[in-house]
Amino acid sequence: MSLLGTPQGAPTATWQAGSTQTWSIGGIGNHYGGSCQVGFSVDKDQTFQVATTYEGNCPHRTTGSDSSGQVFPFTVPADLPPGIQVFAWIWYNREQELNMNCAAVDITAPADSSSGGGYLGSPAAQAASSSSSSGSGAVTYRDRPEMLVADDGNGCFTPHTTAELKYPAPGPEVVAGDGAYPLQLPYGTCGVVGEQAYGGQTGEDGH
Repeated sequence: MSLLGTPQGAPTATWQAGSTQTWSIGGIGNHYGGSCQVGFSVDKDQTFQVATTYEGNCPHRTTGSDSSGQVFPFTVPADLPPGIQVFAWIWYNREQELNMNCAAVDITAPADSSSGGGYLGSPAAQAASSSSSSGSGAVTYRDRPEMLVADDGNGCFTPHTTAELKYPAPGPEVVAGDGAYPLQLPYGTCGVVGEQAYGGQTGEDGH
Protein backbone atom coordinates (compact mmCIF):
# COMPACT_ATOMS: atom_id res chain seq x y z
CA MET A 1 0.00 0.00 0.00
CA SER A 2 3.02 2.27 0.22
CA LEU A 3 2.80 2.68 -3.57
CA LEU A 4 -0.58 4.43 -3.45
CA GLY A 5 -0.23 7.89 -4.91
CA THR A 6 2.90 6.98 -6.88
CA PRO A 7 3.23 6.04 -10.58
CA GLN A 8 3.70 2.38 -9.59
CA GLY A 9 0.45 2.48 -7.63
CA ALA A 10 -1.61 4.23 -10.29
CA PRO A 11 -5.22 3.02 -10.79
CA THR A 12 -5.56 -0.03 -13.01
CA ALA A 13 -9.22 0.63 -13.87
CA THR A 14 -11.93 3.28 -13.70
CA TRP A 15 -15.26 2.06 -12.32
CA GLN A 16 -18.46 4.01 -11.82
CA ALA A 17 -20.15 3.51 -8.47
CA GLY A 18 -23.22 1.33 -8.96
CA SER A 19 -21.91 -0.24 -12.17
CA THR A 20 -21.43 -3.92 -12.96
CA GLN A 21 -17.77 -4.90 -13.38
CA THR A 22 -15.70 -8.09 -13.50
CA TRP A 23 -12.59 -9.41 -11.79
CA SER A 24 -10.52 -12.50 -12.50
CA ILE A 25 -8.02 -14.93 -10.99
CA GLY A 26 -5.23 -16.36 -13.09
CA GLY A 27 -1.83 -17.95 -13.02
CA ILE A 28 -2.02 -19.69 -9.64
CA GLY A 29 -4.09 -22.84 -10.32
CA ASN A 30 -7.76 -23.19 -9.39
CA HIS A 31 -7.36 -25.92 -6.71
CA TYR A 32 -10.78 -27.18 -7.83
CA GLY A 33 -12.69 -24.32 -6.26
CA GLY A 34 -13.04 -22.64 -2.90
CA SER A 35 -14.84 -19.51 -1.75
CA CYS A 36 -14.03 -15.84 -2.38
CA GLN A 37 -14.87 -12.31 -1.36
CA VAL A 38 -14.23 -9.03 -3.14
CA GLY A 39 -14.37 -5.63 -1.52
CA PHE A 40 -12.90 -2.19 -1.16
CA SER A 41 -10.81 -0.12 1.22
CA VAL A 42 -11.53 3.60 1.34
CA ASP A 43 -9.06 4.26 4.17
CA LYS A 44 -5.80 3.15 2.56
CA ASP A 45 -5.73 -0.48 3.74
CA GLN A 46 -7.00 0.07 7.29
CA THR A 47 -10.25 -1.81 6.63
CA PHE A 48 -11.73 -3.76 3.71
CA GLN A 49 -15.50 -4.03 3.41
CA VAL A 50 -17.38 -6.60 1.35
CA ALA A 51 -18.81 -5.94 -2.10
CA THR A 52 -19.69 -9.51 -3.16
CA THR A 53 -19.26 -12.97 -1.61
CA TYR A 54 -18.92 -16.16 -3.67
CA GLU A 55 -19.70 -19.26 -1.58
CA GLY A 56 -18.26 -22.25 -3.41
CA ASN A 57 -16.88 -22.81 -6.92
CA CYS A 58 -14.54 -19.84 -6.71
CA PRO A 59 -12.36 -20.14 -8.71
CA HIS A 60 -14.50 -22.04 -11.23
CA ARG A 61 -13.61 -25.74 -11.04
CA THR A 62 -13.86 -26.75 -14.69
CA THR A 63 -12.60 -23.76 -16.69
CA GLY A 64 -8.87 -24.09 -16.15
CA SER A 65 -6.41 -21.74 -14.48
CA ASP A 66 -6.13 -19.04 -17.11
CA SER A 67 -7.77 -15.75 -16.22
CA SER A 68 -9.99 -15.92 -19.32
CA GLY A 69 -11.88 -18.80 -17.72
CA GLN A 70 -11.98 -17.27 -14.25
CA VAL A 71 -14.05 -14.12 -14.72
CA PHE A 72 -16.55 -13.11 -12.02
CA PRO A 73 -19.10 -10.28 -12.22
CA PHE A 74 -19.92 -8.02 -9.29
CA THR A 75 -21.61 -4.68 -8.59
CA VAL A 76 -19.60 -1.72 -7.33
CA PRO A 77 -21.47 -0.33 -4.28
CA ALA A 78 -23.53 2.66 -5.43
CA ASP A 79 -22.42 4.83 -2.51
CA LEU A 80 -18.71 4.01 -2.69
CA PRO A 81 -16.88 7.36 -2.33
CA PRO A 82 -15.44 8.73 -5.59
CA GLY A 83 -11.67 8.87 -5.87
CA ILE A 84 -8.76 6.42 -5.75
CA GLN A 85 -9.81 3.41 -3.67
CA VAL A 86 -8.32 -0.06 -3.18
CA PHE A 87 -10.07 -3.11 -4.64
CA ALA A 88 -9.21 -6.53 -3.21
CA TRP A 89 -10.11 -10.18 -3.68
CA ILE A 90 -9.50 -12.95 -1.15
CA TRP A 91 -9.77 -16.63 -2.05
CA TYR A 92 -9.81 -19.52 0.43
CA ASN A 93 -9.26 -22.96 -1.08
CA ARG A 94 -10.02 -26.27 0.64
CA GLU A 95 -6.41 -26.58 1.80
CA GLN A 96 -6.70 -23.79 4.37
CA GLU A 97 -4.70 -21.39 2.23
CA LEU A 98 -5.39 -17.68 1.87
CA ASN A 99 -4.71 -15.99 -1.48
CA MET A 100 -5.19 -12.23 -1.84
CA ASN A 101 -4.51 -9.52 -4.38
CA CYS A 102 -5.40 -5.85 -4.53
CA ALA A 103 -5.10 -2.87 -6.84
CA ALA A 104 -5.89 0.83 -6.91
CA VAL A 105 -9.02 1.73 -8.88
CA ASP A 106 -10.53 5.10 -9.74
CA ILE A 107 -14.15 5.29 -8.58
CA THR A 108 -16.39 7.85 -10.30
CA ALA A 109 -19.74 9.19 -9.14
CA PRO A 110 -22.85 7.07 -9.87
CA ALA A 111 -25.04 7.85 -12.83
CA ASP A 112 -28.04 8.41 -10.55
CA SER A 113 -27.28 9.99 -7.20
CA SER A 114 -30.94 10.60 -6.29
CA SER A 115 -31.51 7.25 -4.61
CA GLY A 116 -30.06 8.31 -1.27
CA GLY A 117 -26.84 6.31 -1.56
CA GLY A 118 -28.09 2.99 -0.20
CA TYR A 119 -26.76 -0.05 -2.03
CA LEU A 120 -29.59 -2.35 -3.13
CA GLY A 121 -27.37 -4.98 -4.75
CA SER A 122 -27.59 -6.49 -8.22
CA PRO A 123 -31.01 -7.24 -9.78
CA ALA A 124 -30.61 -10.88 -8.72
CA ALA A 125 -29.86 -9.87 -5.13
CA GLN A 126 -32.82 -7.47 -5.09
CA ALA A 127 -35.14 -10.21 -6.39
CA ALA A 128 -33.95 -12.62 -3.69
CA SER A 129 -34.46 -9.95 -1.04
CA SER A 130 -37.97 -9.08 -2.22
CA SER A 131 -39.02 -12.73 -2.04
CA SER A 132 -37.71 -13.08 1.51
CA SER A 133 -39.77 -12.16 4.57
CA SER A 134 -36.65 -10.69 6.20
CA GLY A 135 -35.52 -8.39 3.38
CA SER A 136 -33.29 -5.69 4.84
CA GLY A 137 -33.66 -3.05 2.10
CA ALA A 138 -30.80 -0.77 1.17
CA VAL A 139 -27.39 -1.45 2.69
CA THR A 140 -24.94 1.44 2.73
CA TYR A 141 -21.27 0.77 2.09
CA ARG A 142 -20.24 1.73 5.61
CA ASP A 143 -22.79 -0.72 7.05
CA ARG A 144 -21.23 -3.66 5.22
CA PRO A 145 -19.18 -6.28 7.09
CA GLU A 146 -15.43 -6.38 6.80
CA MET A 147 -13.91 -9.06 4.59
CA LEU A 148 -13.09 -12.25 6.48
CA VAL A 149 -9.45 -12.86 7.39
CA ALA A 150 -8.58 -16.49 8.25
CA ASP A 151 -5.77 -19.02 7.72
CA ASP A 152 -3.30 -16.20 8.38
CA GLY A 153 -1.83 -17.23 11.74
CA ASN A 154 -4.66 -15.43 13.53
CA GLY A 155 -6.34 -18.52 15.04
CA CYS A 156 -9.27 -18.50 12.59
CA PHE A 157 -9.44 -21.44 10.19
CA THR A 158 -11.50 -22.30 7.13
CA PRO A 159 -12.84 -25.83 6.42
CA HIS A 160 -10.29 -28.40 5.31
CA THR A 161 -10.66 -30.81 2.36
CA THR A 162 -14.32 -31.84 2.61
CA ALA A 163 -16.15 -28.51 2.47
CA GLU A 164 -15.97 -25.01 1.08
CA LEU A 165 -16.19 -21.88 3.19
CA LYS A 166 -19.51 -20.39 4.24
CA TYR A 167 -18.92 -16.80 5.30
CA PRO A 168 -20.29 -15.79 8.71
CA ALA A 169 -20.88 -12.22 7.49
CA PRO A 170 -21.26 -12.34 3.68
CA GLY A 171 -22.84 -8.94 3.11
CA PRO A 172 -25.85 -8.18 0.90
CA GLU A 173 -24.56 -9.68 -2.34
CA VAL A 174 -23.98 -13.46 -2.26
CA VAL A 175 -23.34 -15.67 -5.30
CA ALA A 176 -24.11 -19.35 -4.67
CA GLY A 177 -21.71 -22.04 -5.87
CA ASP A 178 -22.47 -25.25 -7.72
CA GLY A 179 -23.14 -27.41 -4.65
CA ALA A 180 -20.30 -29.84 -5.36
CA TYR A 181 -19.14 -29.50 -1.75
CA PRO A 182 -21.06 -28.62 1.42
CA LEU A 183 -20.51 -25.20 2.96
CA GLN A 184 -19.14 -24.82 6.48
CA LEU A 185 -18.39 -21.84 8.71
CA PRO A 186 -14.83 -21.06 9.80
CA TYR A 187 -13.80 -22.16 13.27
CA GLY A 188 -11.40 -21.09 15.99
CA THR A 189 -10.78 -17.55 17.18
CA CYS A 190 -12.38 -15.59 14.38
CA GLY A 191 -12.78 -12.27 16.19
CA VAL A 192 -15.75 -9.99 16.55
CA VAL A 193 -17.15 -10.70 13.10
CA GLY A 194 -17.27 -14.42 13.79
CA GLU A 195 -18.73 -13.98 17.26
CA GLN A 196 -21.51 -11.77 15.97
CA ALA A 197 -22.35 -14.10 13.12
CA TYR A 198 -22.23 -17.37 15.00
CA GLY A 199 -24.36 -16.31 17.95
CA GLY A 200 -22.19 -18.50 20.17
CA GLN A 201 -21.91 -21.41 17.73
CA THR A 202 -18.88 -22.46 15.70
CA GLY A 203 -18.39 -24.32 12.48
CA GLU A 204 -16.82 -27.75 12.08
CA ASP A 205 -13.25 -28.43 11.11
CA GLY A 206 -14.01 -30.95 8.37
CA HIS A 207 -10.77 -32.94 8.79
